[in-house]
Parts: sequence; structure tokens; C-alpha cells
Amino acid sequence: MSVFRLAALVAALLLAACGSSGEPGGTGGSGGSHSGARVANATVTGPVTGGLYGHPLWDSWYDLSELGYVEEEYFISGTAKTYPATTPADYTTRIIVRRPADAARFNGTVLLDWVNVTAQFENAVDTLEAHQLFHRDGYAYVHVSAQAAGLCCLPELTPKMWDPARYAPISHPGDDYAFDMLSQIAKAIRAPAGTAPMGGLKVQRIIAMGQSQSASRLYDYVTQVQRDASVIDGFLIHSGGGRVHEPAPAVPVIQLFSEFEASPEEPSHTANYRAWEIAGSAHQNFWVGYHQVFGAGLRAVGGIQRPTSADEDMHDTAANYGEQVHPLQLACIVAGTQFPMRYLVSSAIHHLDRWIRTGVAPPRGARFEFGNGALRKDPYGNALGGIRLPMVDLPVARSNATLCGLGGVTVPLTTPELTQLYATHADYYCRTKEATQAVMEQGFLLPADAEELLGRAMGARNRWLVAGTPDC
Repeated sequence: MSVFRLAALVAALLLAACGSSGEPGGTGGSGGSHSGARVANATVTGPVTGGLYGHPLWDSWYDLSELGYVEEEYFISGTAKTYPATTPADYTTRIIVRRPADAARFNGTVLLDWVNVTAQFENAVDTLEAHQLFHRDGYAYVHVSAQAAGLCCLPELTPKMWDPARYAPISHPGDDYAFDMLSQIAKAIRAPAGTAPMGGLKVQRIIAMGQSQSASRLYDYVTQVQRDASVIDGFLIHSGGGRVHEPAPAVPVIQLFSEFEASPEEPSHTANYRAWEIAGSAHQNFWVGYHQVFGAGLRAVGGIQRPTSADEDMHDTAANYGEQVHPLQLACIVAGTQFPMRYLVSSAIHHLDRWIRTGVAPPRGARFEFGNGALRKDPYGNALGGIRLPMVDLPVARSNATLCGLGGVTVPLTTPELTQLYATHADYYCRTKEATQAVMEQGFLLPADAEELLGRAMGARNRWLVAGTPDC
């Protein structure tokens, strides 16, 4: 690959990192009982091999085998219908399956990531957000190429352009067919008629997830398709789609709203639906952008697959919630605000899985506060109301979640400002520890993420002239 081509592709990734919304923005306990009897069987072929590069476009940029995972790409072919019904059309798309190699590690749940294609190539946003959860809790997760723009043609980072030899069989009839394609993919995952993309793993539950434009698509799937298809057990709709009202969801749904999608419209209170409005959050965020550009992006433009430790090393920078000063904090092109939306994505997936398995519903989050139809904000730029992580009520930075396009910006507080709020770092840390425990008890923060958050808070002592000794 030439230097000029490499530079152009990296520039495209940078410009896409903030994403775009594309469109304006129970009961549970099913345990994976949906049969999908009205969904046609698809043909699965693979694992796919060969091609110019010998690996899939948008495979993991770090070695999943070191985590005990298998990564394989498959073609899915069939005849799809539309909603409402028109002439059926043949299709061939692809999926990338990541699953535990040891059946004993598999928790029974498969996550289908309807990857975002607003940038005209595929961004697996929620996979990037929650991949730590997947690996520690034994989820299988699948990169689903549901939309035509992600498969062909320009820019070069689409399968048909990136590796014409490997992806010659792919043929997408258009996005009107994407809903039925998703249903057929879910059925092939749950109960394959031939080749089994999950190997010998017993699939008990399927959750579909998607962010931004993909979330809008899943919103339409939930409201228009789910009752007919009945092959997916739950949905995470992240930063996209309208407020779900009618018809009431047939299966558990959690919808995440950042400040960008804030609306005074009252959400549904039906049994199978939860709306979480997240104070301090932007439509896109630094964690996702940093992984896209310096992880997945570099792999796609010719980088070698790195060891798992490279992902862990990346988190030293990517996990910054504003407690450290970093030059990219003002560069919204790399996805802006450092608010850790990943904690809420992971918590939502955890709750969805439990909701489906046991019928125990997730907590209801507080609503954003509005005045004269506008979102009310605190002096540090965060929304009032909503679900509040510790860095919102105990700020070390200003979070401007709706500035600079969809990404927002994070501006660390100065040392005098920090000292005025918290006399010492020890004061800040102990108050953050108390707030972290409270949010964890509310159900919006998982223990492993709380531990990470407190580790970052402890590491922030370099921001104070007087550190103090935490005794809390």
C-alpha cells in the first residue's frame, strides 16, 4: 500500500470517528424460546479464507485467541423479503463471528452488532464500547454486515473494494431487505440448517444491538418486524431511533439516549421497555474514536494483528474520562468527549441478558431535566437529571457533549478550579468512591467497571498540588 493511499484511508477514519445519526434521533424471561418459524432459512458457507490479505476486513485488530476466543468469517445467502412486502430478492452478505473456544466459557448469549455504515464503511460501535464485558463474561458476538453501503463500494474500506477476490460472492439487494436479512442471520446463529457458525455452542439467547443510524434501524425492526420474525430475544438501541411507544415491544428493549438525543417527550412505561438518559454523554465518544483510528483503522490499512496486550495498553489513553490532560481532548475529529458511555452500554447488555434469562427487569433511570423545552445544564456543561456517573456530579473536566458536531469536547479543569472543588486529591477520591458505590447499587455500573473507574480516579493525584492520603 502506498504512503499516499495509507494517509488517505487514515484521514477517512479520522473524519468518520464522530459518526452521524443518519436519522433523527416486562416481562422478559423468554430464555431464548423464539423459534423464528416465519423466517426463511439462510445458507451459511465458510469459514471464509483466502483473498488478497488472508483475513477479513474489520477482523479484531488484536489476537483474540490469547483470550480463548475463535474468530471466523462466514457468508450468509438467502432470499429476503421487505416490510411491507414487495418482490423478494436474493442476497449474500457476511458476518464475523467471535465466540469462546471452550463451550464451558460460553454464557449462552450471542450479541449481533448491526454495524454502523454512516461513514460509508463499517464501524462496530457497540462492540468497541463493550468488548471488555464480552470477554470477561463469555459472550459470543457477531459483526453483522446488514447494509449495502458497508459492503460496496467507495471508499476503499468496504469488502468489495478492499479485497475483491475474497468478497466476490457478496451481493446486497438494498437496505429495504436488511430487516429480513438480520432475521435470517439470527436464525442461522440460533438453529442453523447446515453449517453452524457457532460451532458446537448451544445458543440460548440472541440480543441485537446498534448505535446511531444502526439504532434507528433497530428501532424500526422492533416496531415493525419483531412480532413477525420472533427470532431475537432482546435489543439494545443506542443513541438513535424515536421513543418506543406503540406497539409495545414484544421482547425486552433498553434504549440509551445521550444528551444529543435529549427530548422532553415522555418515554414509554411499558413492561418490556427501559429508556436510560445519560447525563454527560455525547452521541459519540473518545473511547470509540480512539479504538477506531488507532486499532481497527490501522489494521484495515495494512497493519499486523497485534497481541492482546496492545488493547490493554490502548486503554491507558482511551479510558481517560478527563482526569488526565491529553492533547486529543480538543480534537473532536477523534470523537470528542471522554465521558465513559461504555460503562452504560456494558451495564445495559448485562441487564438485558438477565432480563431475558430471569424476567428481572433493569432499573428505571431518572429523566433529563428541561426548561422551556431546552435541556437544562449545570455550570460544568453537563445535563441536569438523567443517570449520573461520578464524573458528572464530581467533575474534573467540563463535558460539552453537544459541541463540535456529534462528538463533543472535554476540557480538564485547571488546578485552581480543582482545588476550589476538592481541597486535596484524597478528598476527590473519597467522594468519587462513595458516588461510585451508589451508582453501582442503583444498577447502572458493573463492579469491574467501578474498579476501573476508581483506579483512574486514584491515578489522578498528579492533578493536585496537595495529594493527601485517602482514608475512606
